[in-house]
Amino acid sequence: MTSKRGNALVYTLIILLLVAILMAVSNPDEEHHLLTIKDRLAGQNALASVVAQAALAVNPPSYHSAIVLSYTKYNNKLSSIGILSYVWVDTTAFKNK
Repeated sequence: MTSKRGNALVYTLIILLLVAILMAVSNPDEEHHLLTIKDRLAGQNALASVVAQAALAVNPPSYHSAIVLSYTKYNNKLSSIGILSYVWVDTTAFKNK
């Protein structure tokens, strides 16, 4: 019985390690975050898009990586989260104060 539990533990650890490696390799970089943010903001109305694009050019969001995921902050608000090559954007972070 103990041998089966030991094998199950080893297999579980190997799978977790492989998942962590996959997540680290596919973690979106800063450029991916910025491009996705710009695309999402461009989908808004034209005037809001132009204002947001100008604001991003002057004051880009700060990029942070936690190895298996990444995120950006804009005006001390969480603006995007990236994991497994996908970036979720919170466009409310880019609205005026």
